[in-house]
Amino acid sequence: MNARLIVSTVVAGGVVLAVGATLAVAGKPPAPSTALYPDLRTVVPTHLNFVNQQQNEYLRFSNGIANTGGGPWALRPDPPIGTAPITNAIQEIRSSNAQYLCGTQPKQVTDCYTVLYEQTVSTFEYHPTHNHWHTANVALFEVHTGSPTGTVVGGNSVKVGFCLLDLYKLDDNAPTSEKTFWDCYTGYQGISAGWVDQYHQATDGQQVDLTGLPNGDDYYLVSTTNPTGAFLEQDKTNNTAWVRFTLSSDSSGNRKVTVTDHSPCESPGMCGERPENR
Repeated sequence: MNARLIVSTVVAGGVVLAVGATLAVAGKPPAPSTALYPDLRTVVPTHLNFVNQQQNEYLRFSNGIANTGGGPWALRPDPPIGTAPITNAIQEIRSSNAQYLCGTQPKQVTDCYTVLYEQTVSTFEYHPTHNHWHTANVALFEVHTGSPTGTVVGGNSVKVGFCLLDLYKLDDNAPTSEKTFWDCYTGYQGISAGWVDQYHQATDGQQVDLTGLPNGDDYYLVSTTNPTGAFLEQDKTNNTAWVRFTLSSDSSGNRKVTVTDHSPCESPGMCGERPENR
């Protein structure tokens, strides 16, 4: 969030959640330099696939979120994950990309981080289909016509939550060589600097509904990370990637999707050429 904070209160399972509230107290230093912030960016969506299921038509796809900033995107639950189906997600701005909080690292480890600043930015919500916890409002999936900013078609404007993990390195020069975030069940979630989290097109929820959409050659699947702007990051203007596709029918009347273009991308990782299935 920027200087203006929108605060709302949610009660879930007896837990009071102050969504959007800062944890700053009187006398606490202001937020540190944004050089230590993550930079959240959408990898060009891949594996577009047209699926006909129970008389409905869906576009399924893989979606990746990269962190190209100077620090990790680190989120912790508060109160800790327990019996309530929802809890606060606190974003930490850390002093380094080290894996361990200072004072908790093993004796043989010298590198550690301190928490310089923290703020409530979202919620952790239990996802029964995936059987783990998701961070809410992580991405927005839309289908536009005419251009990436054209009219949203088919009622498709789907905001989604993810379990955020270090899945693969964006490029070979990632600041951290080992995964820091790997657990969707009890503790921290996030994406380390230089890493990507990716959900494969076969995963539940990786879809938009195209039922009844006419054939055309100027449709755009648009994916935006941090769509509400709540997460702290270096640059909120570079969060969107898109794929242009044609929707057509073959001689048997079966409909299909053909990718014809995508948004500019400066590396194989950002172009979606290095993902692993998940």
